[in-house]
Amino acid sequence: LENFMEIVFLIFIYIKNSAAGLSPLNGAVKNLNKSWLSGEGENTLSISSAREQLKQCKDNYKLPSNFNWEEFRLVANGFFQAEGHISCRIRGKYFTPVFAINQNLSAKSLEFFLTLWHVLGRTGTLGIIMNKHGKMVIRLSSESWDTILNSYSKYFNSIYGEKYIAFQKLSDIRRITSNNLLLDSVSLALAIHIVYSLSADGVNRKLSLLDQLNILGLNLTNIKLPTYTDNFTTPSILFIIGFILGDGTLHLRLRISDIGSIWLIPTLLLPQLKNEYNAHFFSMLEQFFKSLDIKTHIVNKSKNSEILDIFNSNQKNIKEMTVLTVESISSMFEKFLPALEPYSHYFYWKSDQYEVMSLVARLVNAKAHYTLYGFMAIIEIIFSYPNERHQPKEYWLDNIQSWFKTRASETKSGENNIQAVV
Repeated sequence: LENFMEIVFLIFIYIKNSAAGLSPLNGAVKNLNKSWLSGEGENTLSISSAREQLKQCKDNYKLPSNFNWEEFRLVANGFFQAEGHISCRIRGKYFTPVFAINQNLSAKSLEFFLTLWHVLGRTGTLGIIMNKHGKMVIRLSSESWDTILNSYSKYFNSIYGEKYIAFQKLSDIRRITSNNLLLDSVSLALAIHIVYSLSADGVNRKLSLLDQLNILGLNLTNIKLPTYTDNFTTPSILFIIGFILGDGTLHLRLRISDIGSIWLIPTLLLPQLKNEYNAHFFSMLEQFFKSLDIKTHIVNKSKNSEILDIFNSNQKNIKEMTVLTVESISSMFEKFLPALEPYSHYFYWKSDQYEVMSLVARLVNAKAHYTLYGFMAIIEIIFSYPNERHQPKEYWLDNIQSWFKTRASETKSGENNIQAVV
């Protein structure tokens, strides 16, 4: 009876939260067009109107009184790990750094970027652009050496791999080229080689490295690059949340088992584009999860159709990525989610993923999945949130009812306590 009452209470809380919404917005963001607050802004607002509303929000924005600077910084670092970009343009002997971070525009991403822009001293350019898919994107960018090296590199010092080292490389490029009038050919060639090593995008520039050297009359191709050191600090749970905001996914997989019951598989996926620094970055992620006694699985070339389907909506080439996976009720519901709970307000535009995972976890922990109506409630909750699945809700409801009916006919007590999840 106690478990049954808890199930009823949890379902009531779910309905109440669904109607009221769980993520309060900053006062400046609340004044947005209602279409933004419903997540439909990009379909109803012109880009000029969106930019005007952004300007108003920037003018009126203030940090909340209980704002935690360090917590937000760690979340922002995780997000930059996933979505940040560092590069450098070359025009003759002039070098211009490029820093950028962006996200699809919504009320929640707007709040995040306004906060980030504000804590960074309102530096850089915070604007709205249209991406190649015709969607509005909010973007923070800068091409200032002073801003990037003296502010952003210090703020984003809890990242890893290619991007962590990219700030060091920018510093070297600036040191080498700061006086272009006295720049000798060897130093110029070194700076160009460092630029082309900044990121995996270096191989996709309009000019190849050899062409760039030839334009400047340089034939120095055998250049030894400086040695750089990666970050060896274990990531925090806040960094993980930020990384989820970018490339990560919290997902509830439903599968029919060989005996006809339904497997409920809570899953965390953390992908990162393949590069030479992946091994270290993923070793640091493994170190974090090991501290929570959570087992992980890393795939360097994804052939799993389920993983490909989950990332399909993000329009990223997952086959080009290394993916860290955590799955199972024990790892996700009993270990990972409790670590996330105190900081769940940092999920911003991915709050839906956290909320559905948290609600289902509470129902499973209350043994709701051992009853027909409890498991049906779980399926209803899963499908009440945005998701892309091969099978509709009715398919899973029919299967779970059929499973309970079959098992009930085999037991004297009927369907009162039949394990539906294997």
